Amino acid sequence: MDARLLSGRSDDELPSHREEEPTSTAIAVAAFISLAVLACGALLLVSLLAWGIFMMLTTRLPVFSVTVDRFAGLEDRVPRAFNLTLGIDNLGGEYDVCVGGEAVVLYGGVPLAVGRVEELCVPRNGAADLAVVAASGGVGALAELMAGEKRADGAVHAEVRVISAKHSWFLSSTTALEKGAARPYPCKKSSLVDESDGVRPDSSSGTPGAPL
Repeated sequence: MDARLLSGRSDDELPSHREEEPTSTAIAVAAFISLAVLACGALLLVSLLAWGIFMMLTTRLPVFSVTVDRFAGLEDRVPRAFNLTLGIDNLGGEYDVCVGGEAVVLYGGVPLAVGRVEELCVPRNGAADLAVVAASGGVGALAELMAGEKRADGAVHAEVRVISAKHSWFLSSTTALEKGAARPYPCKKSSLVDESDGVRPDSSSGTPGAPL
């Protein structure tokens, strides 16, 4: 009787390992896909980090400088004049740098001379020097104000601003007006809200405009 009952059981009632095989295969495939996705994500992250480090090491912002090559008329009864050199170092830059507009030489916030700055674009990984002449029809300067400063360190410190209204920014540099070998002074680049910002000091800090 038991033999007949056992022999009468259908194949559906018997446990089958064939039903477990598809499930195990699906789990294995899903795990493999997950690992592949994670590996691709990790590789992408490492690549982005490597690219970022490479860009940081090989690129930098443009560097500007101003050199006062010659000047005259600070105290003498002759018109004031300044021969300037604007240096643009775009080595390692990511984009072209363009200047153009006017240069203003100030002492104590008072404009002493103004000159035109020609339009010039320096390409990526390039550098250039631009000659600028700033002059004034007036004569002499604030001799009494300058006298104390000259006694202190032997030089008068003036500010040179290069205003590029077309490009919405300007440069500011404090330079020493001294006889002898001229040397470049670094410039700070600032945003230009309107053209008067290039000459009008900031009310809170005494420096024009807002730094970029």
